Amino acid sequence: MIQTFYIETLDSPSRDSIHLFCLNLETRFEKEGMGDTIYNVVQELINNAVKANLKRSFFNANDYSFEDEHSYAAGLAAFKTSLRTISEEEWKKAVRDLGLRVTVEVDADEERILIYVENNAIMIPEEERRLRSHLARAMEVRNLVQFSEAYGDDTEGAGLGLALVIMLIKDMGFDPDYFRVFTRGDSTVARLEFPLKKDYVPIRKKWLDLKQGRPIADGEYD
Repeated sequence: MIQTFYIETLDSPSRDSIHLFCLNLETRFEKEGMGDTIYNVVQELINNAVKANLKRSFFNANDYSFEDEHSYAAGLAAFKTSLRTISEEEWKKAVRDLGLRVTVEVDADEERILIYVENNAIMIPEEERRLRSHLARAMEVRNLVQFSEAYGDDTEGAGLGLALVIMLIKDMGFDPDYFRVFTRGDSTVARLEFPLKKDYVPIRKKWLDLKQGRPIADGEYD
């Protein structure tokens, strides 16, 4: 069963549809608490993807540069302020004009649940560097309090969100190493992989077995 959601901004209908679908997964697989937890994980990833698109729209409209360090810092500060002052409809129009959207695809069967959160804008090198740093930090800590105390000066708040994702995955009893972020074409994709059978073989291992130890290309199996 594959279900796909298309999202421009985080309006209530989008949230409600995804939440209901996650609750139905809990009922289907008879795993108490799974629905709300998966929803919270997906919601955090959607938040990050939507904000990335909104930031691109804002930078484009106000001539800020992602490549210039000073322009990026100034644009980021202005963008944070704009999130509190610009209406939902204005944001929708802005991202539509640039053709930006987030796609959530859920592929579930009796062996595993795969969730892809895809943003149709590729990460710039600085964004990817920060993301990898946030993920590495999140893997090191035991809880959000420890993460906040150690890395409370995070410039965009994305680090705390990724730490939350890692903690929630651990709380469900799944291996956070199955969580991947990669580029595919001109898109950025976050993949969640939740095994439901003890003998399940994860995507990365299947691919490594297929490659028989040859070097891994850039992309989905990073």
